[in-house]
This record gives sequence, structure tokens and C-alpha cells, in this order.
Amino acid sequence: MLEGIWIAEEYYNSFEENNSAIKSKNAFDPNYPVALRINSKEIKKGILNIGYSVLHDHLLHPEVSEYLINNKDTIREQGKYKINLKAKDSLNYYKTTDIYYFNYDWISYFTWDINNNSVSLYRPKGNGHEEKFIVFKRIPFEFKNDYLFPNPLYYYTRSKTLSGNYTLKDNLGNILSESLTIENNGIVKGFGLLDNFTVYFSTDIYCGPPAKYDLVMFFDDILIDESEAFHYLYVKNENGNIDFHNILSNKEDGTYILGERVYELEKN
Repeated sequence: MLEGIWIAEEYYNSFEENNSAIKSKNAFDPNYPVALRINSKEIKKGILNIGYSVLHDHLLHPEVSEYLINNKDTIREQGKYKINLKAKDSLNYYKTTDIYYFNYDWISYFTWDINNNSVSLYRPKGNGHEEKFIVFKRIPFEFKNDYLFPNPLYYYTRSKTLSGNYTLKDNLGNILSESLTIENNGIVKGFGLLDNFTVYFSTDIYCGPPAKYDLVMFFDDILIDESEAFHYLYVKNENGNIDFHNILSNKEDGTYILGERVYELEKN
């Protein structure tokens, strides 16, 4: 009944309107859970692991439940908290485990309202914290066996900006691929240079000089330090198509400058 991906309403309302991390920068606290993944396959002995995402994070994380082991290193998903489904209070509030910035040295609760198709995180006032409700809205999503544990933010921003089938052109308008596909899990098909890469739509815009353009990143494998990668600035052009531009650096303030267009993606 609660399965799926849930996005904080404030951020959802902003991103649905503008499809831009830059334009949605001030819509939501960058350190609080902005997106949740609820999957019944993550229930163990009555304890549910809920994966969550935050906007401000300098890393890309594996899309797994809790963690994975890679070359003896433990690599964790972006965020998680747990609730005991056997231990609710009389108002249907379930106490959560630690959610670092949200309930640091304090408490928080998870609850839901089926009539309004919403779930919420609640932090009561106390220990230096103000009272806070975060209400989440469910987006269309269905778990599949090859994509059981998506990072909910990666999935959402990608689905609104990148997922689909395209005709890919170079800067001169030459067709490079008549069927470039970006799947919902970010896997790219149909263009040799980026084939089987995973694409991410960045929300990491809260440190350093103010970002002026949205950023997309293609990685061969984020678990490998030497992974091949490509970074482009993301711009919607006058035709409504997507342009990927090279990135140049402004030597005066360190901001990105829009370089030449490398690719145009025309939706099929």
C-alpha cells in the first residue's frame, strides 16, 4: 500500500514546474530527506528499511538496499532509516532510527495518510530543533527485479529531464544515432561512446560559486575510481530539445561557462 517512490511536496512542486536543480535550489532544505524509497522486499523480521535521498551530497552512491561490499570496502546507499512495523503509537506514528541532519540527537517519526496518498516525516520540537513536518507525494513508479532499490532522487530527476528515446545529433546537425535510449535506471543505449554508461542529473549545487547551469554526468562505473566519465551542461534549447554543452571555467570566480554545444537530443 505504501510501496513506491515519494518526493517531498515542496521540491516536487518546484521541479515539476521547471525541471531544473538550479531553479529549484531554494525549494527545500538541501540536507533533509527529499525523496523516499519504500519497498516491501526491505522488511526483515518486521523492520522496514526506507531508503532516502538528500539534495546536497558530493558523492554518487550505489543503488542498493543499505550497503554493498566492493573489494572489501563497505559502500552505503545515500541514506536510510528504519522503522519497526510492530511498534507504533496510538496515532499510527512509527519512531525512526537516526536521520542525521533531520533528527540529530533527537527523535522523529514516520506516518502516512492513505486518504491523501501521502507519507510524512515528523520531528517534534525539542533539543534545539523546531517542529518540522515533511509531507511526501508518490510519483508513478513500479519496482522491477532488475531495479529493486533505486535512489529515489536519482530516479525522479532523471525521469523528468533525461529518460526517453532520442535522435542524437552533433553540433553540426549530423545524426549520430536515430535511437539513443536513456532508461529509467539511467543506462544509456544506442550510441557507442556512451553505451552502457549510467547518467545522473546533478543536484550538487550548494557549495562553491553559484551554479548557473544544470549538470549531467555519465559514468562507466561509479564504484571504480578510474571510471571513465563525461560531464556536460544541460540546456533546453529554443526547439524544446536538450543540448549538452562542454564545460568551461570562469577563471575570475570559478563558475562554469557554457562551452560549445556537443550534442542535441531530439525526443522521438
